[in-house]
Amino acid sequence: MGPELEKAINELSLRMRMLRAIQEDAAPSGAITERESLILQLLGEQGQMTVTQIASAWPNVSESTISMTITKLWRKRGLVSKTIDPQNQRVTRVELTEKGKKELETILRQRSQRIQAVFNSIQMTDPERTALIRVCQKGVEVLDQYLGMKLAPGKK
Repeated sequence: MGPELEKAINELSLRMRMLRAIQEDAAPSGAITERESLILQLLGEQGQMTVTQIASAWPNVSESTISMTITKLWRKRGLVSKTIDPQNQRVTRVELTEKGKKELETILRQRSQRIQAVFNSIQMTDPERTALIRVCQKGVEVLDQYLGMKLAPGKK
């Protein structure tokens, strides 16, 4: 990678995380956690999933931890619905509620604002933008393999 690129990525990451922290500070108390946010985004991208499928996205987190997080999103926040599969009652299906979809829209809008703030200032050329998209897509592929994720990209 080289020390200059690593330094640039680390510096950009730090500042993006600082922007995120500022947005989180402005959020009301009891705002959703990062894991909850990730589950909402996963459901938004993949559609209805089983608890096991969701848990497979976190290879180092137990299925019971994911299940408890989903239960909190369902029972306390009303952001997801849970239904028992009539064909196999050991399987619980999870999907976003309308409230969950609106919450996800807010999360994605805030993320987009952080990214836009940076990239509007950079004023990339079309070839630079194309190259960055390719690099990001390759990074996603590598991280999916590393995390052992078996998700269809952008499935709905």
